[in-house]
Amino acid sequence: RLAQVEGRLVLLQQLERKYGCDLAGVLDYAARATAELETLEHSDERIAALELAEKDLRATASRLCGELSRRRQEAARLLSAGIEVEVADLQMEGARFGVSFRWREEADGIPLEAPLPPEVRVTAAGRAVQEGSPVRCAAFDVTGMDRLEFLVAPNPGEGLKPLTRIASGGETSRLMLALKTVLSRADYTLTLIFDEIDQGIGGRVGAVVGAKLWRLTVPAADQGAEPGEEGMAEGHQVLCITHLPQLAGFGDAHYHVQKVVAGDRTIARVRRLDHEACLDELGQMLGLQGESARQGAREILEQAEELKRSAGFGSGL
Repeated sequence: RLAQVEGRLVLLQQLERKYGCDLAGVLDYAARATAELETLEHSDERIAALELAEKDLRATASRLCGELSRRRQEAARLLSAGIEVEVADLQMEGARFGVSFRWREEADGIPLEAPLPPEVRVTAAGRAVQEGSPVRCAAFDVTGMDRLEFLVAPNPGEGLKPLTRIASGGETSRLMLALKTVLSRADYTLTLIFDEIDQGIGGRVGAVVGAKLWRLTVPAADQGAEPGEEGMAEGHQVLCITHLPQLAGFGDAHYHVQKVVAGDRTIARVRRLDHEACLDELGQMLGLQGESARQGAREILEQAEELKRSAGFGSGL
């Protein structure tokens, strides 16, 4: 019996050295090994169950991705219509906007109930299907199966092309303003920065652009949305760099930015303008001199305030 006990102790010590620092570690290893052996012995059944679960999950993913894509296309149609209305006010009459939906064939993707074309272009007028090999098993990720791109035709008679490739700096700024205007109730970006948005437009349109920029600062609740309405956003802080006095007149605060050379370096100086300095700066932007410059500046500020009041949202932030 003594020999049996001593042999048992030796065995336990060997197990401790091989599989763990103490008996608890040895027992934990034994439990894991038992579970692994169970998995190996029933691997065929396990694989079949996993394949069935995968098939169900892919079917669910296909249904959800299809519904998401349909809702996105409807939203794209409404977005395109809204943007075309906005850019028409910004001296881009006849410009068309659209959204490209693309899908990619992938062997490990989700099976589709009905094949999809490689691309569909959605505009305010509807859907246009592009020719190509149909997609029967679509690639997807956590955002769905759609690959989207904004398209624009800045001038009548032109075809839709990717916005990032053909839009000029001024057109991009105006399109961004149109986007932000249409999406203002659902956009939670706190600060919007616009540069060169006055490129290629005159004073009359400048007032329209200024009014649209100022409207972005108004909370949705003040624009007629019900309190607690889903998607309702607060007003934005808008920073605008402009050389157009009719646009600048809508600002609630005005700053003068000047580049100067100090030593061997070029630096930018920013100075906030009070009311009198603002009149002087707007007068210089008008290209006038003396009292006529200040009078023109006053008229611009008065016109901006009148447009704010007539909009029914108060007089700014």
